[in-house]
Amino acid sequence: SEAFDTAGCIVRYPGGVNAMVDVCRQSSYGYDQRAEVLGTSGMIATDNVYPNTAKIYKNDFTGNADMPFDFFLSRYFEAYVTETEAFCKSLVEDSPVPCTGIDGLVALVMSLAADKSAAEGRWVKFSEIIEQVYCSSPTECSLLVDSDVFPEGFKPTSDIKDLGNIVVPDVDKQKEDGSFMDKFKSMIWS
Repeated sequence: SEAFDTAGCIVRYPGGVNAMVDVCRQSSYGYDQRAEVLGTSGMIATDNVYPNTAKIYKNDFTGNADMPFDFFLSRYFEAYVTETEAFCKSLVEDSPVPCTGIDGLVALVMSLAADKSAAEGRWVKFSEIIEQVYCSSPTECSLLVDSDVFPEGFKPTSDIKDLGNIVVPDVDKQKEDGSFMDKFKSMIWS
């Protein structure tokens, strides 16, 4: 949500795993994006991306010579290029895309749950949000507002495992089953 300048969010996963997200839209020292995953066997951390790798070591300062990149396009330029190349490759090779509509839907559900939690001041289960999401196609999703009308093949679910059934049709599955053109050709030439 863009309603908050600074916010924190805790996600509780099954089995006792917790994730904590802190966000702040105002970082005076650049585009700050770091991540840590801490487990019983170790930790992995990512740091900000800087224009260079130079570090300064002095008696009154130790740290990077430059500030982190100050804009998300600078920060993620390489990621956007890689993402675009992978998407184009999947088009050319007629193969599945690395990030699916389900990935986007999960991010949408998580952000809507965070908004609802902030608005209502309580814990919100993802299943509450999933039950309210309706997708008329793989690219068009909206929230249901007290509607009992569902087209055939669309039914809200409260189980996160069923998210794949919300966005239909599965284009990659349809490709495995044969394309429309293959079926069309077989009808014409048979």
